[in-house]
Amino acid sequence: MTATRIHTNTSESLKTRASEQEPGFRADKDSKRFLRTLVWVMIIGGLFLAGQGLRYHFNALQLEEIKAETDKLYSSVLGPDIGLSPFGRLQFEQGKLTAIRRIGLDPLSVLASLSRPAMESLRLEGLSLTGKKGRARGFFGPNADRFGEYFEALSEDDQYSFLLEKSEEVFGGIVFSLIVEAK
Repeated sequence: MTATRIHTNTSESLKTRASEQEPGFRADKDSKRFLRTLVWVMIIGGLFLAGQGLRYHFNALQLEEIKAETDKLYSSVLGPDIGLSPFGRLQFEQGKLTAIRRIGLDPLSVLASLSRPAMESLRLEGLSLTGKKGRARGFFGPNADRFGEYFEALSEDDQYSFLLEKSEEVFGGIVFSLIVEAK
């Protein structure tokens, strides 16, 4: 029984000592711990922000390089004035090219190319277009010696290539037949 009493007395004495002591507010230790934690949070936050800033900077540089290369490609296709919507212009040009491939040669633009270098001595007698090729027949006269100049001017056309199929001298002029193809 005595052993139990000692044990009871010891536990009671510990309880009374613990209850007698109040948890103390240690301002200096708590302040130091708070400041240390605050400094570490700020260091980690600063490193995070610095990393994000570097990432943004490198992405901005890469974007500028991509824009410059894209503008260079646009200007190589569209010329020096690419306009406000170069992608729209590319789509428009591509649409024209596919329409020409599907439809064939445009009769009005072929006639415009034939008449641009024309002289008053040219008379176009027929134009037949079948898909991507065409044939133009005509008479050049009475200045038959200037037909070579006319054909040279036709060969410099940007849209179409003209091939002399046949030419015959008749009645002081030249009857000719040209094959027309898109370039």
